[in-house]
Amino acid sequence: MLMGKGRNEAWYQAYRALEHGHARKACRNAGAVRRFPLDIQRFADRFVVLQDARHRADYALDGLYYKLDVLELIDLAETAIGFLEDADATHRRSFAAHVLFKQRP
Repeated sequence: MLMGKGRNEAWYQAYRALEHGHARKACRNAGAVRRFPLDIQRFADRFVVLQDARHRADYALDGLYYKLDVLELIDLAETAIGFLEDADATHRRSFAAHVLFKQRP
């Protein structure tokens, strides 16, 4: 187990390795996501919705967000995190591999 600074560096590298476009595509892959428990499926659905909202905000594709919109998105994010936390650790690790690594035939 990594301790101290090494652990933080490893976490940083894992965090930076996530390509959000690939993760979104993996979350939208219904055939693959259906193999996971319902909590993971619900998280994946919300990940896509939240990423779409982030893109709209970053690129002003449909205007500004109002406070109520932002509060609803925060609630959605908290719900998504709850689904992920409720899932078994084995399934969370498997899902992490699903969104991090490209599928090979």
